[in-house]
Amino acid sequence: MPHATFACVIRTRKPELRKGYSDTVRATTVEEPPAPWAEVEVDAEYTVTLFAFSWALLPVGFMLMMTLFDRYEEHRLPLAAASLLMLVFAFVSGVAQRRSAWSEGCVQLATATLVSAAVCLGLVWGLDLVAWWWVPYGLVFGSVATMFVALNRLASCTSPTVRCAWPAKTHLPLAAFDGWQIQHGAWINGTMGSKRRSNGTVLTLFGRVEDEATYLCIDQLCPLEDRPSWNDFGVDFAQLAIGLSAHHAEE
Repeated sequence: MPHATFACVIRTRKPELRKGYSDTVRATTVEEPPAPWAEVEVDAEYTVTLFAFSWALLPVGFMLMMTLFDRYEEHRLPLAAASLLMLVFAFVSGVAQRRSAWSEGCVQLATATLVSAAVCLGLVWGLDLVAWWWVPYGLVFGSVATMFVALNRLASCTSPTVRCAWPAKTHLPLAAFDGWQIQHGAWINGTMGSKRRSNGTVLTLFGRVEDEATYLCIDQLCPLEDRPSWNDFGVDFAQLAIGLSAHHAEE
């Protein structure tokens, strides 16, 4: 007796993709830097900055309590001075880690509020204008907000620095830099020029010495997803490579 056979069809349902998602996986392409340039991760550590900023908020909290409850009037200005000093320390510890930081708009705003608070506090305290204590208090409170925005911006800018070995005695071909403000055509161990792109990204050209070798570096102050393509740097990397080749040929 022949065995009975049967077939069943199991319908499989293709998972529905959420709207706006593609059904194909797109590989993220990363542009390789033009030779002889290489990328170097940004060496920025904000642990000390966060620790100092959190401790600075403690006296600022006491300032807020004095403002609300109107007590201990003789300690108002000394407490404001202590708070401001701690805020400045936290701010400098974060900003000093990036070459392009002082060109960032939010950093400049935070600097202006801190300087204004310091000047106002000095005038009120030095001229014994205690009735105007609320002015430096307001500026210190405002500095906390602008500092938070500035430091948060710097911490989010993780785009790597690009660099290449550059002989210290070789001058830069200025024609290779389009739209840049070059302060030093000769290599120096420090900032040599800068450029601000239309989207706000700040690029800084600087020289650096590492292990007795001299490098020409470009810092990108922007998040990783906003980093410019090599054509958007405004730098003719081919012309720079020719200058390096000419120097090596002379040697």
